[in-house]
Amino acid sequence: MSDALERLKKRNRPTVSNRDASLAPTPQSIADPDIETSRYLDLDGSESLESQISQSPEPEQPLKTKQTTLRLEQEIGDRLQKLCRQNGICREVLIEAMFEYSEANSDALRDILSEARNKNEQRQQIANLRRAKSMMERFGQST
Repeated sequence: MSDALERLKKRNRPTVSNRDASLAPTPQSIADPDIETSRYLDLDGSESLESQISQSPEPEQPLKTKQTTLRLEQEIGDRLQKLCRQNGICREVLIEAMFEYSEANSDALRDILSEARNKNEQRQQIANLRRAKSMMERFGQST
């Protein structure tokens, strides 16, 4: 421990040689250099993600996304995350699919909007109570 402390005090840091980050080419790509995209193997022998992406067909239109922040009730957020993990999807894709489904099914959309209005009203009441309590504490009135 004191050795490390001494090195820090003296600003002596051990040097580390650069790591070789290249991937080993497959025998096929060595034998045929005219292949449009060379293939590389990961350590486990499977094809690398880079080569899989380069060989996948281009999407017709690029995916345009917008980053947003969601505030969810903690229990609902946990349940949503668990469902997504079990199905190997992300929350955003699940929400998009549920939205598109509800748009296509007017009965489902009506039920969802009714529930959403109730939840929105509850959240507004909680926010108003918190705001009032904060103002009362700020101006010296206690409850």
